Amino acid sequence: MARSKSKHIRLINRRRKQYKQRMKRRKAEAKTGGAAAQKRRPARKPAAPAAPPPAPAASAPAAPGGQPT
Repeated sequence: MARSKSKHIRLINRRRKQYKQRMKRRKAEAKTGGAAAQKRRPARKPAAPAAPPPAPAASAPAAPGGQPT
């Protein structure tokens, strides 16, 4: 059954209020250096750089029947 528009708006506002309170608390904890601020996981480490491509063979013999240069 669908939710009425007024109930939907009230739900959205309630969630928004909870989110704002949570952010306010988190900001205050970070300012004071509380334990909740330390729970954040560290940022992901950057991926290892890709291996350099193999060097092209400088003196590779031409394929037989290939185009003349």
